[in-house]
Amino acid sequence: MSNGQGFLHEMLGGIAAFAQHHLAEHRFNQERLALMREAIEQVVDASEPRIRLVGNYTEKLLDAVEIALRHSEGILRRLPPALTLSRRTWAADPRVNAFFATAGDLRSALSLDPSIQAFFKDGDPAECFALMLMVKRETATFGMALQGDMLVREIPQTVVSFSHHQLFFPTASETGLRRELRQRTLIFLATRALERINELRAGRSDLEEQRRQLQAQLRALRGHARGLQPMLLSADADATRQAALDQRLTQTEQDLAAARKQLGTLDDYLEQVRQVLSQPETYLQIRPLSLRLNRLGVKLDANSPEPGETIGLFEMTSLEMQRIGALVRFARDELLPESAF
Repeated sequence: MSNGQGFLHEMLGGIAAFAQHHLAEHRFNQERLALMREAIEQVVDASEPRIRLVGNYTEKLLDAVEIALRHSEGILRRLPPALTLSRRTWAADPRVNAFFATAGDLRSALSLDPSIQAFFKDGDPAECFALMLMVKRETATFGMALQGDMLVREIPQTVVSFSHHQLFFPTASETGLRRELRQRTLIFLATRALERINELRAGRSDLEEQRRQLQAQLRALRGHARGLQPMLLSADADATRQAALDQRLTQTEQDLAAARKQLGTLDDYLEQVRQVLSQPETYLQIRPLSLRLNRLGVKLDANSPEPGETIGLFEMTSLEMQRIGALVRFARDELLPESAF
């Protein structure tokens, strides 16, 4: 084979390999898209449906939706198994005992929740799984504690209590609950994207109104200059005020131009959604939380000789909001009879 033929053969082989690689990559992306299409459509519905008018919007959102779902799955893997809530576990499990002041409080929290009532009325299930969120309060006080072999009074202590128990997403199995939380997390992030879009819209409207007011003030100032105003105020005062208004107007117009670029086209709307879903940890974090408490709810140091139990739960944080949570399960028998409420 001549050098020319060898070069041609090598070039054609390279082209064929490139085409095969490109085809394999295209097939892989199509498979990814088929798996993610339903999730992408849920994101679009919850954020800005008009971005469906953007060409290849599903492909443009694919990576971001995958990132958001991986974040959700990572969160769910860190959540401990569902905690059983019952009168028996209130007496035996330090976590349940810490969450509720009495077994009666536990039964009331389960029984008075409308979503739990509706769940047990639909299909007559025997057991419920749900996400329980609470508010944790730490109160500084004084009490008694062991120091060595001595019982010492008036020792500064921190009492931990939990209140405002709420139950979400009741389902018939823990697998179903985790699946529901995965989907809800994705919708939550899409809603954050919608809030971001609305903030940008509101900011743009505020700048447009500010520009209109500044323009009106400048027109009035120039109109006064053609009337009797120069007889009442010095020219220097008018010039100073006009210069300040001109400067503010220039800055406002620059800010407005930048704001309009952020939402100038539907591609910009899509980009806002993509940015939020690509940075899910900015908008939703769940961290393990460990506390060592005695039976009275007093927080203990790790090296304290006083008897206590370490309880594990998780803290959910979204921007400025924080809640304490746990996955829970409980039987229908733990609810109070309807005649009791």
